[in-house]
Amino acid sequence: MRRFVSMTRLKKMKLEIDDEIEFPILGISTALGDYRLAWELNSKLNLKFQRSQEGKFFTIPDKSKKNIDYEYYSYVNEEEMSKFFLVKNKQKGSTLFSDRERLDFFLVLRDNFVWDEEDLLSDLRKIKGVIAVFSFSSAEFEFSEYLND
Repeated sequence: MRRFVSMTRLKKMKLEIDDEIEFPILGISTALGDYRLAWELNSKLNLKFQRSQEGKFFTIPDKSKKNIDYEYYSYVNEEEMSKFFLVKNKQKGSTLFSDRERLDFFLVLRDNFVWDEEDLLSDLRKIKGVIAVFSFSSAEFEFSEYLND
């Protein structure tokens, strides 16, 4: 004897996971050059920022959809699970964020499990030559997705 079992259709559900985690980005206004600011960060905060290797950039499109290569300094500490980037706002005749053109640098705290953001802001403001420091969230910036090192 044969039986026919009525099978109901299963609903398919799509799971979307947004793996982009927000992280702090500090905007820095200073008269210091990139090498000098990196040196100050290294000496005053005991970090080890290094200039991106020759020919290594992060590339993002500008408003006219033309890709612009941006040099950066990076600090990666596997032990502390820290990954920071220092990016100059104005490079190669282009401004990374024209709506924040008064800011000279962005310190991107991509992975940060050691530094308290408020303490870091305070320490940055104490560096001679730093005029102002502002805190932002990565959600306010489009370029943060390009920083993976």
